[in-house]
Amino acid sequence: MSRPTSVIDNPFVRQAPISGLLALGALLTLLLPTLEISDMPMFLASLVATAVATLLAAFAAHFPRAVPLVPILLAVDFVSLAFFRTGTGAGASVFTSLVVLPVVWWASLNGRRTIVYSVIGVTLVILAPYVLQPGMAPRPSELVRLGITVVVFGTVAVIVHELSRRSRRSVRSAQDSEGLVREEIDRAAAVQRSLLPTSSDGLGEGVTVAGACMPAKSVGGDFFDWYRTENGIAVGLGDVMGKGVGAGLIAAAVRATIRSARTVDDASEALRRASDGLAAEGAGTDVTFTTLFHARIDDDGSLQWADAGHGLSFILRAAGGVERLRSVDLPLGMGLRDEWATTTGTLEPGDLLISFSDGVLDLFGGRDDAVDSVAELARADRSPAALVAALAERAAEVPHDDDVTVIAIRREAAPAEPTEVAAAPLSRGRGA
Repeated sequence: MSRPTSVIDNPFVRQAPISGLLALGALLTLLLPTLEISDMPMFLASLVATAVATLLAAFAAHFPRAVPLVPILLAVDFVSLAFFRTGTGAGASVFTSLVVLPVVWWASLNGRRTIVYSVIGVTLVILAPYVLQPGMAPRPSELVRLGITVVVFGTVAVIVHELSRRSRRSVRSAQDSEGLVREEIDRAAAVQRSLLPTSSDGLGEGVTVAGACMPAKSVGGDFFDWYRTENGIAVGLGDVMGKGVGAGLIAAAVRATIRSARTVDDASEALRRASDGLAAEGAGTDVTFTTLFHARIDDDGSLQWADAGHGLSFILRAAGGVERLRSVDLPLGMGLRDEWATTTGTLEPGDLLISFSDGVLDLFGGRDDAVDSVAELARADRSPAALVAALAERAAEVPHDDDVTVIAIRREAAPAEPTEVAAAPLSRGRGA
């Protein structure tokens, strides 16, 4: 017998209605003059047996290894109902119908033999008064009525067992399907992670770069990227509307299109190509838009950038000041105006270029001054890796419902040219 997987499979939850109704029946028998106790020892024995069944159910509920006690528990239930029927009027007891509760429980268990056990339990409860009180012989009409009762409850057991079997089969099928979907999502997440850059090798010694993406789900709609161009490096960060596999596929498509424009000098041209790619796939018809920040940094520090509705990028100057990179251009995929401006500037040695997704706003209470908070983290340690690690640590501590992505680039100072120093002549000591 398998471990309970839900509240309804809890032995104590299933036992509670049986114990509760039998206790209620006992109370009514004591209080109502129309109900009588025909056999006090049997009446008391039923209460004791019910208490034992309740304790067994509580034990099995708290200790999963005790679940195999359930058949013993059900047998005790049938015995307690047999005693209770015998003690409350025998064949005339009004509480005979309580036997349906253990019948339903037993018949819902796995294995066709549970139907047989249910029928045996019903037969025990029906015939108990005539067995425990030998002087009471049933009349032929009572035997017919008792036979019909057994058949009816046996039919209930068959129906309950079949419905339970189909329900278990449906649950297993749903679990198998969910497992396959989960495997596909895990593979998609692995592919998405493999598309993100993990090393800055090949970018040259002029910059230091770091980035991280922490999706709210297995697959997210955020991405970041960096790669070498003819004159320097290109960096970018995008945020696709929505989450899950669909957003992840669009993110991968946008990233690939942006990379295909590495030979183009204009940063906004890369955005136009990505927009054309989304329009070709019809993504815009579903109002699936993507905010994107894309920048080119030449080896001499020249900077050009384009922003498609992102607005969460800034430069932390070496002196400590913050320069927001603002834009009024629309996101990709809106289909309203496919024009994006290219803005130029300079990234001086020691400057940090930082861009992050709106999921970072959640880490700071959704405040508009999150840029200042991120800048403060960057001032504490101007290493891009340190900033990324600090935000990743905060994302692990602060609940957030959106993907958290950040990229940071610092331009390094040019290495100093080695200076030749003339060797001083060696002096000789006295006595040489």
